[in-house]
Amino acid sequence: MFKVIVTQRVDHLKERNESRDALDENLCRWVIAAGGLPFPVSNVLDDVLLFEYLHHIDPDAVILSGGNDIGDFQCRDNTEAQILYWAHSHKVPTLGICRGMQMLITWSGGTLNEVAGHVGQRHNIHGDITASVNSFHRYGALSVPEEFTVIARSAEGCIEAIAHRDWPCEGWMWHPERDLPFSPLWLDRFYKMVTRG
Repeated sequence: MFKVIVTQRVDHLKERNESRDALDENLCRWVIAAGGLPFPVSNVLDDVLLFEYLHHIDPDAVILSGGNDIGDFQCRDNTEAQILYWAHSHKVPTLGICRGMQMLITWSGGTLNEVAGHVGQRHNIHGDITASVNSFHRYGALSVPEEFTVIARSAEGCIEAIAHRDWPCEGWMWHPERDLPFSPLWLDRFYKMVTRG
């Protein structure tokens, strides 16, 4: 099994005065189904502890999970930015799912736009990847930083998937863990990215 660092969303419960890191169990199941072992990472680690965590785990891949909008919780934004810096500098295969793809774009200097009709919908994507995918996002991109190529768009032109030109890194605007049973297409694509097969 290969080791996969997985980032977590932040849920703030006002009535309990608690902030919680959270991860859909199905994303862990999806990583396992792809041949990986998930290692969720906390959003409370400072940069020194985070890099120590990454050094000790020595992951084979990183997944930036979905949930939250960028800017909602600075602790999560900082955690993911530092993980991206580390993964990029070590060329560790990285997958951004939904918000994770948005983070890849903004971390690389791109911008997001509000998109309509992408929450709780299924739609077709086309390009290097052609499929019917779920959609739960309010923000998307119409262009990407030059180090990325667009590998799929929706019918109206919204970018749905990207790939980095010189780092095994992709962003998908859909949630592969939310389609049950899991699609072999996405499991195989992630496996090949991690194993460089």
